[in-house]
Amino acid sequence: MQTSNKCKRAFTLVEVMISILIFGIVLVLGYTLINRTFMSLERQRQSLDTLHEARNFLMVIERDLREMTEVVELDTIFKSSLFDEENALLFKLTIMVPARGGTAPQKVTYSYEGPEKHLDSPTRDKIIYRQVEGGVKKALISKQMNYLKIWGTDGTIFRNRNPEESMADYRNYLTPHYYHPSNPSPKGLRDISKIKGIEVQLSMHEMFDSEGKPIKQRTFVTRIYSRILNAKYE
Repeated sequence: MQTSNKCKRAFTLVEVMISILIFGIVLVLGYTLINRTFMSLERQRQSLDTLHEARNFLMVIERDLREMTEVVELDTIFKSSLFDEENALLFKLTIMVPARGGTAPQKVTYSYEGPEKHLDSPTRDKIIYRQVEGGVKKALISKQMNYLKIWGTDGTIFRNRNPEESMADYRNYLTPHYYHPSNPSPKGLRDISKIKGIEVQLSMHEMFDSEGKPIKQRTFVTRIYSRILNAKYE
């Protein structure tokens, strides 16, 4: 009888150990599943934040640019090559638009505050402000921005690159039509008062890893031709 009882106690201990092992496996699997679910939800939230800020910014700036009567100031990084990676990073864009409540024009300024050359920084946010002259600066983009580029153009509706055309030849075709204080083309756009269109390229961080480092970007590109400055829309 004593041997039998000992066998029964040993068998019960094994069962308990197996039960604990199974319970532990279930906990690990459950934690992993929940963790992945929360990570997925967080990435969806980040993506929605990106889309919300980008759409709001593009809606506001497109409205202003379609109504602008004059480009007063375009402060960007100007490189000798118009297609340099750092070229056209925005610092300030000031335009004149008709006032919402009357006919007198009003000055509207878009400005950037943040790290130099739009570089990511763990201590400083990259913010794009809009300010009507005499009014309060309002932040349109306050998080997740990668960079914002603004080009002035002469209002030309550019053709697409031909299949047999080299990139160098296509860039030579585009260069005269982009504003640059020292545009190298003989008939290049060097006079800010002759800007009739604005091209906007906004890049946003869409996803981050567990350490907060960006792992995916989304870029929005739009070209706006002012109805007031461009005869095509008068």
